[in-house]
Amino acid sequence: MALLRERVPAGVAALVGVALAAPSVVAPTWRLTTLDSERGLVLFDQQDWGWGRSQVLGPGGGVVQDLQNPFGLVLLVGLLALTAAGAVAWVVTASAWTAAAPVASATLLGRLATTVSERHGRAVRDDVHGLAATGSSTTAGALESLAAVVLCVAVVLMVLTLAHWHVPSAWVAWLRRLVDRRAAVTEGRAPAGGRPSTITSRPEGEHLSGPAVGLGDADRERR
Repeated sequence: MALLRERVPAGVAALVGVALAAPSVVAPTWRLTTLDSERGLVLFDQQDWGWGRSQVLGPGGGVVQDLQNPFGLVLLVGLLALTAAGAVAWVVTASAWTAAAPVASATLLGRLATTVSERHGRAVRDDVHGLAATGSSTTAGALESLAAVVLCVAVVLMVLTLAHWHVPSAWVAWLRRLVDRRAAVTEGRAPAGGRPSTITSRPEGEHLSGPAVGLGDADRERR
């Protein structure tokens, strides 16, 4: 079982997207802290997970409310597993059923895009009736947002591969010329904005290898 080189970029992108989204299974992606503006006391600390869990902590850190969403958790874990398995199959085999890989990746992308848009679109109140509320994405939330971007790239690459799209040969030739020119500039073989230099050095001592030049009688009389 060998790797299919043309499919590696899309497969790797899908696996990276799964790895970036995995922390959102166990860690909250959004945090909303409510403070007493006058005393600076934390009244509530609300933490939300992308799959639907919501937990509220009181002033002493005790759990005031913890709402679970088992269906959302199972759905997210299942999509992560299917996408990872599809990405591996996508890279190692070209059979027809591997077309399920872009479907799984697109489904996970849609799920993450929904939670990311909801999280970034939340309005945060500030200083209302003596209360100050501050909301922000957590580290897991930032990784989840990045996962959505990476999965979008993976889906696009998979679709282009299935459509047998290739980079035009003219573009490839242009890129090769650009790379060769950059390499020549780096090595000092060509100026930054022109063609490679054709100046060559002459062998050492070449000016001494010709016949000797002496003064004739006419030259002596002039002197």
